This record gives sequence, C-alpha cells and structure tokens, in this order.
Amino acid sequence: MTGVVEGEPDLPDPGRIRTRQDFARELTLLRERSGMTVRQVAVKIGVGGAHSTIGDWFAGRGLPSTALRDLLVRLLNTCGADDPDTVEQWLRAWLRVRRAPGRRPAGAEPYKGLASFGPEDAAWFFGRETLTSLLLDRIDGLRAAGGGVQVVVGASGAGKSSLLRAGLIPALSAGRVPGVALWPEPLLTPGAHPMSELAARLTPARPSGADAASLVAGMRPAPDDPAPVLVVDQFEEVFSACADEGERPTAAPWPRREPTASCGSGTCVTRAPPARPSP
Repeated sequence: MTGVVEGEPDLPDPGRIRTRQDFARELTLLRERSGMTVRQVAVKIGVGGAHSTIGDWFAGRGLPSTALRDLLVRLLNTCGADDPDTVEQWLRAWLRVRRAPGRRPAGAEPYKGLASFGPEDAAWFFGRETLTSLLLDRIDGLRAAGGGVQVVVGASGAGKSSLLRAGLIPALSAGRVPGVALWPEPLLTPGAHPMSELAARLTPARPSGADAASLVAGMRPAPDDPAPVLVVDQFEEVFSACADEGERPTAAPWPRREPTASCGSGTCVTRAPPARPSP
C-alpha cells in the first residue's frame, strides 16, 4: 500500500485515530489487508519470539513505546504502508494517542520493551554480567592468540544485541581488558551493503573509492598498539538484507578470512541460529 484512502471504513486510515482502540482497529485493518497473521508479522519484523507484544498493539491492550518507534515503522512497512508520507501519517497518529491527556511518569524510561539496549543504556542494563565477563575473557583470549572471531548465537529476542551494545562495548570502553581497545567506529550492522558498511567502519576518512579489501591489507596494528575490536551486530543481514548476489560471497567470509586485519583482536558477531528442519 503506497497511500491512505480516507473515508472508507474497510480501509486503514490513520487520520481516524484518536484513541488506543482506534489505533488497534486501523492497525488491524492494515494487517488484514496484507493477508498476514499477527505471528507472521512478528516473524517478518524479527520479533517472532515476542509476538504477544505485537498482538497487544493490534488488540488495543498497549501502544508502542517511544523506544519501539523503529519497530513500529518496520511493522507498517511489512504490512504494506511503505510510502514515506503514509508512514508519517501513522507516526503522527501514534504520537497523538500517546500524548492524550493523562499522568505521565517523570524522568528516564529504563524499560526498553522489544528494543535493544545501546551503549548509552549501560546504566540500566542488568542481569548479564556473567555473560559480559565471559565475552571479555574470550576477547582477551583472542588478543593473546593474535586475533580471531567470537560469535554470539542465540534465539531471536534472547538479548544478543543488548549484550554486545550495553554490556560488552561499555566494558571495553572502561578498559576491562588490558591491551584491547574498541575501534573508533566500533559497531557495524551489515544492512543491504555490508562491504560498504565495513569499509566505513574500518576508516571513516578512507580515500575516495577505496573498498574494504584494500583497506584491511594495511590495517594490522603495530606490535605495541592495543588490539582493536570491531563489533558486528545482526550478522545474518549479510544473507537476509544484502540484495547484491555478487556482494554476499565477498561479505560472508570476511570475519573468518581476515580476522586480524579486518577486525583486530576480535569481532563479536550476533546472529540467530538457523531454523531446525521440520521432521
């Protein structure tokens, strides 16, 4: 769907939204026009393990928090609202409902819902110190071995991104692993063009036209320099988001092929495990 048809009750129209129930009704109309169930929508936007939260939005039991704005946009796009003007109308309707009269809590909101914790949320990130310490030990082991790759694997929604962003990155920034330092642009999400994203992180001031392969050749740290760490989140996007068939074979093996040159002491890559085949 590339637009909004106003005045037709069977078509989704964010202009009719004034209450949470209105939001749920119009969002449900949008989903039904896409032909998908709530669970199918949740899987497509990457939160299959937490589809009940998405279900609350469709049922009127809850609204997306401000931390989940990007997730809401993905949901709208997945259900067919992919025109920027249409998305903007939905976002205005969402904010209109969220700003309805009523008491609001003061101060920061420590609960992120389905959104990942980032480095800026480290003060609110609890319960993963054991895993963070384990990752730090693994990174230290990679440093001692001269480089390598550390892969973090878990089910969708298990908190892999939060562990890296709000656990590992702040811990390395605080110097908890001597002899290791984060790369100046330490966090990479592959996206549709993983090799371009890699080149941008390897050297933000790269020469015009230089690609990742040519950059990594001269990037090995000097013997006395701290071993740099680059964190790759959502590594599965090399396969799921990269539309260039010619780029995938180049991007997929780069952490394994050039672990020291491209990633220094260690790369943390998060990805969900492949689905088990049906019996």
